[in-house]
Amino acid sequence: MSVFPKAVENHQGVDYRERQLMKVGRYLKAIRTRQGLSLQQVAKRTHIQPQQLQAIETGSWVQLPEAIYVKGFLQRYAQSLGLDSRAIADGIAVKPAAINPKWLNSSDFSIRDQGVWSSLSHWWARLTPLV
Repeated sequence: MSVFPKAVENHQGVDYRERQLMKVGRYLKAIRTRQGLSLQQVAKRTHIQPQQLQAIETGSWVQLPEAIYVKGFLQRYAQSLGLDSRAIADGIAVKPAAINPKWLNSSDFSIRDQGVWSSLSHWWARLTPLV
């Protein structure tokens, strides 16, 4: 069960995600300060830059990497405070990044597809006399 309501990225977009992160960040900051820990101490425990921890606490997506990395940061941060890391990380909705077709090399697919089709046609040729 999540500490924070699960969000779905929709028409509310980045502003909604920032509010989510701000809510989670405030919670983590409150626990951190209650435990008497500085950002530098948490940074040493988690191997996350203090600037990024501060960005999490303030809900500033601009200073953070992709959302999937932020989920990992949240898990490590929460774990370092003795909290349920999965519940904390689930407080941020992440949708997979879109694949840019420019990144794909069509020659890689054509070679692979040719290999698959040649082996399938060979397999089909063996079955045809049986049918």
